[in-house]
Amino acid sequence: MFVPSHIASGYLLGKALKSSSWTVYPFMPFLLFASILPDADGLFSTTVAGHHTILHTPIFWVILFGGMILIQKWKKMEILNPVSLGIFLGAQLHLITDWFTARTVGIQWLYPLSQKNYFLFQIHPEKGQGSIWEMVQTPYFSFYTENAVLFWAEIGVIFVAMSLMLTNILYDKISIK
Repeated sequence: MFVPSHIASGYLLGKALKSSSWTVYPFMPFLLFASILPDADGLFSTTVAGHHTILHTPIFWVILFGGMILIQKWKKMEILNPVSLGIFLGAQLHLITDWFTARTVGIQWLYPLSQKNYFLFQIHPEKGQGSIWEMVQTPYFSFYTENAVLFWAEIGVIFVAMSLMLTNILYDKISIK
């Protein structure tokens, strides 16, 4: 999944959640940031197919979330509740959406117990041997669009998120007047 699709799915998740002390500001900015954070490993990988490191495993984010909650309890820093939940949900959503839209590498759901990659559609690791920076160029982009259902689902997620965001902005402007 491309970065705009990850951010859009994070926005939709944030808007779908019920308001609580855990989802107040700064929850949404951290949710959006964390929805792309696992792909930071791509900055250090030589291939698209090789960029799923520890950041693309649930256990990393579970441990990070647990650590942040322990710090919150110890230091009585209530601000860590929305921050930690935003990071945890954003990263988990990233893994789920990568799992749905996998084309070159899956998600290691059971890591460190197993290094098996899980995916919903057939993947083609051989087509992900270019660098992460080549993803938006042919031939990788052409390969990426071959699965029309996945490609248009990503476009749909972006469209729905942008529509909802624009609706919220317009509603806020109207209600201020």
